[in-house]
Amino acid sequence: MSVAPLASPAALRPPRTLLKVALLTAAAVVVHGYHVGVEDQDVYLAAIKKSLDPALYSFNSTFFAEQMKAALFVPAVAATARVLHSMEWALLLWQLLSLFGILLGCRRLAEWCFPVERERWAAVLPVAVLFTLPLAGTALLLVDPYLNPRLPATAGILLALAAALDRRWLRAALWIVFAAAMHPLMAIFGLSLMVFCCWPQGVFPLRGAATMMLFMLPLRLLHTPGDAWKEAVRARTYCYPAKWEWYEWLGLVAPLLLVWWYARLAERGSLPRVALLARRLLLFGLFQCAVALLMTVPAATEQLTAFQPMRWLHIFYFLFLMMSGGLAMHFLLRNRSAWWMLLVMLPLAAGMFFVQRDLYSHGDHIEFPGARPRNPWAQAFLWVRENTPKSAIFAIPPEYMRLPAEDAYGFRAVAERSLLAENHKDPGEVMVFPDLADEWRRQVHAQRGMENFTVDQFAALRQAYGVGWVVLPATAHPPLACPYQNSAAQVCRLE
Repeated sequence: MSVAPLASPAALRPPRTLLKVALLTAAAVVVHGYHVGVEDQDVYLAAIKKSLDPALYSFNSTFFAEQMKAALFVPAVAATARVLHSMEWALLLWQLLSLFGILLGCRRLAEWCFPVERERWAAVLPVAVLFTLPLAGTALLLVDPYLNPRLPATAGILLALAAALDRRWLRAALWIVFAAAMHPLMAIFGLSLMVFCCWPQGVFPLRGAATMMLFMLPLRLLHTPGDAWKEAVRARTYCYPAKWEWYEWLGLVAPLLLVWWYARLAERGSLPRVALLARRLLLFGLFQCAVALLMTVPAATEQLTAFQPMRWLHIFYFLFLMMSGGLAMHFLLRNRSAWWMLLVMLPLAAGMFFVQRDLYSHGDHIEFPGARPRNPWAQAFLWVRENTPKSAIFAIPPEYMRLPAEDAYGFRAVAERSLLAENHKDPGEVMVFPDLADEWRRQVHAQRGMENFTVDQFAALRQAYGVGWVVLPATAHPPLACPYQNSAAQVCRLE
């Protein structure tokens, strides 16, 4: 069985196909929503804003700026914001283009796998419907409802894989380079998958895979991590597959078994390309599992946990869902139109919609550029941006993103002010840069129990770190003047 090139790409991508992908992109946004300043954007958006205005974040910027230096995502989005004269429109443009690229990449892969048009769309549709599906124990969604570098990188990986399967090597190289420029780590997983999928039939490199495993281990980083680093990382059990819950393991083992079954099913159904891709995807998954266990289980290699090696599941799930949809149409809805697949997916889309509405229940489902946030914590952060000097230093309860009604809005991303270390996103920086661990732990411990601080404790915080303001839940009763308060949060000044 050989990997033959596709037929004429021009014939496979008429304007109506691109239009359908664009419409599917818009529908996915309606289902899954769009947000600004939440979750990982507290890191990336803060870095973008600092690149545009170096006067911002004069204190503690190392907790979000260091890892941004290894990629071009931040300068690329910042350049777009300069051209458009709007950060919000730049974020939305990148989000829509990334989602379009992801679905177009899935469509290109579906064209390679399935010979019938309705099967191709049936392969793409589950991906769009399940954009916000949580992935096993990785702490990732398939596609986030906010812009971050994984989104354009994923589009690049999928388009690169489709080009590589079609033996268009220059195009594949350009797309994988683009992915690496956006998110180097995710691009490594994508490149590994390309190697597995495109290796010549009959000479699959089992010994070469072992050699690849050695190259993936940056042994120069291996040393015993300190206690502060362990505190930051070990609480995040998703980094350690050996500590996963049973249902997280189910999210790993069940798709691997199904992919094995898909390979056998596709052979019987005269779908040789699907069978080939399923076998290679299975081998890729088993190989990456071995790498992840080698990097995270032995105490001698624990620091390699920083590379979060189980996140190979992210790209794996795209191909798994595509195969699931295409094979369902081929075997179960054989003589039906693609509209039947849409009808099957509608209840699932409704479920995903209501889950997202529940996760962001105190804000808007789609945050349009120029609209003021409805979330009360985001409103408090916006008040900070509009009423405090750029040089102000803030403190906030370290686990603030888990507070009621907070909806994971990031203080730095929205308020554009310096913040003492927190315990939700900053540990990700500590994982990669262990030298930050001790300072991270000191700052986090200094803020613990802030809701019940006395005047002397607030004074000590000001003396140690120059903190001039604090943001607290509305239920706290600090001995401070609080010029802003709403139903969920209050902003108080240290005199």
